Amino acid sequence: MSNARKAVPSLSFNGKNVSTKLAEYLKSVSYEDVASGSSDTISLKLQNIDMKWLNKWYPTKGDKIKGSITFKDWNKDGTNLSLNCGTFVCDEVKFSGGPLETTIGGVSTPAKDSFKTRERTKTWKNVTIKKIAQEIAKRYSLSLSYSGPSIKIASIEQSDKTDSAFLYSICQKYGLSMKVFNNKIVIYDQTAQEKKKATATLTRASFIDDEWDYIDALEGTYTGARISYKSGKNNDEVSVYLGLKKENASGSRVLKITETADDYDTAYYMAAAKVNQSNEGATTMTGKIWANPKICAGICVTISGMGKANGKYFVDKVTTEVTDSGTTQNIELHKCQKRLTYTPKSKPKAQATAKKTYKVGDIVNFHGGTHYVSSWPGSRGYPARAGQAKITLGPNCAGNGKAHPWHLVHTNSSSNVYGWVDEGTFD
Repeated sequence: MSNARKAVPSLSFNGKNVSTKLAEYLKSVSYEDVASGSSDTISLKLQNIDMKWLNKWYPTKGDKIKGSITFKDWNKDGTNLSLNCGTFVCDEVKFSGGPLETTIGGVSTPAKDSFKTRERTKTWKNVTIKKIAQEIAKRYSLSLSYSGPSIKIASIEQSDKTDSAFLYSICQKYGLSMKVFNNKIVIYDQTAQEKKKATATLTRASFIDDEWDYIDALEGTYTGARISYKSGKNNDEVSVYLGLKKENASGSRVLKITETADDYDTAYYMAAAKVNQSNEGATTMTGKIWANPKICAGICVTISGMGKANGKYFVDKVTTEVTDSGTTQNIELHKCQKRLTYTPKSKPKAQATAKKTYKVGDIVNFHGGTHYVSSWPGSRGYPARAGQAKITLGPNCAGNGKAHPWHLVHTNSSSNVYGWVDEGTFD
């Protein structure tokens, strides 16, 4: 006769194992595992019928909670699998009546509150993202796991931001994923993760009571991005394009990034990051499944037998809940799309392009945007489509107001530009 499989939580408070002591009180354990953007959390729900939790057992915010879940006889008799939930700091305690219950919440952040509460102002110069992460990790006695590219930053301002929010924002800006887990800051390249083989396969039968949602949207998806960066002694803005297909090709959707990068390399990292982050929301799936220890945030799974929803998905979040009625997982997935990538070049072609000079009569490629009725500041502007155009007047012409120094006239019907445009809007 086979053994019934079950999930058994193991818990310790401030280094002391309390699993046996809590057994008669514990109603459920919920562990939220995220791929990026926030910290993991744990929630313990306990019965409080004798009011001990409001008296001598009252939890203290700041207590260190360590948790794991052992899946006994899960796949076959005698086979145990373990899920390490990590270490948490108690940050919230709730009590309720009817029935009397206690909920203890923990977050996977350093015991030092200043990681998420103390705002700092600092200018970082000539550093890499890894170097910033190393300094912040050291400040809170955390270890660092960094598996992303070496991204150099000329200068960045940490202005009245906590170290937690600042580091998250940098990683997001340059296309890296970050989470805090088990006294460790983990920073990684999600593109590399999405290329890995799927860990598990889910079918419609995997979802409890057929509880799932699938959303496929076009809005917010892009094939490329156009962004500017600063070049030369005068910090002139140079516009560049990074995409999966040519900018004006059929079916192309271009994201225009208003933020200006400091140099060629960071411009491309930022462009790739913006497009990839936007496209992650194109096709998503959520649902509730019976717990599978192999499924955790940051891995890939395959959806099979569900028609157009089939494919490879990245796991954004998993919430594992252990109760007397069973162990389940709520999962959030996005379909793996072809991602924009960038490898730094020793002598980027765009740097040479930045030095190119233009003259009246040149045929250029207008990037699209706005054309103005005059070259003077404050002149009225109108939308203009991208396409080929001819320079008819330049900065040296008499009466040029310099605000919009070039006059372009379209050469075919793909563009409607016929007016004054800004520097850097064509190449």
